Amino acid sequence: MVAVTVFAGMAGSGKTSIVAKYSMWLKTSLLAKVAAVNLDPGVETLPYHPVFDIRKYFTLTDLMKRYGIGPNAAFLKSAEMISYLADEIMREEPFSNLKEWDYILIDTPGQLEAFIFQPEAREFLSNISRRSNLVIGYLIDSSIISNVPDAVTSWFMYVLIQVKTGLLTVPIISKADLARNLPLLKELIENPGAIVSREYLTGGLQSEIIPELIQIAMKTKGALRAVMVSVHDAESLRSLHHILQEAFCACGDLT
Repeated sequence: MVAVTVFAGMAGSGKTSIVAKYSMWLKTSLLAKVAAVNLDPGVETLPYHPVFDIRKYFTLTDLMKRYGIGPNAAFLKSAEMISYLADEIMREEPFSNLKEWDYILIDTPGQLEAFIFQPEAREFLSNISRRSNLVIGYLIDSSIISNVPDAVTSWFMYVLIQVKTGLLTVPIISKADLARNLPLLKELIENPGAIVSREYLTGGLQSEIIPELIQIAMKTKGALRAVMVSVHDAESLRSLHHILQEAFCACGDLT
């Protein structure tokens, strides 16, 4: 069964770059049939050639002009449009012929609240998951995380994605070559309880709330190890592939 990875994350977390580099790695290292999919109507240029591109149907600019709305409202509208066009989209490659592909990599908008968190987008992804092994790869941008509050709030976006979509989600530390505090992120994913005793907190509300949030992190961390990915390091792409394979085996039998 085809393995589908939906890359999600905050704007600038590296989704598009990882789709480009990881798809190339799969093609050259595994000789796999890989389909890259773009679901971001706001992107202007892509570093990969998408098999399916939502901009075939509409762009963010189209929606802003058509409905007289701003960019944030246009992203919300785009999720609605994807749902409305779902049957047509499912007749397009690669969705129309999933068995012909080994891997499908889906690039999503950085506005999580305007896409992943919308019921229309969740239904679209659920539709695909019923016919494939699908996981969400949530990118944690290591270049903007230096302390416990940064790390814990990023982790909670990962938790919320799992809760809102009901789909298996894998945390991925992106931009490892630009990381500000990789040991902290590694602990957050593998052993969040160890962070509580660290003297990272400044007191006040942080000291009261963050230990409780870390307790929730401990309940949702799963058995996954931390994977640090840099698009400039082929070996890290191999590590990304291995952790995704483990996730695929957890959600279905890969054949």
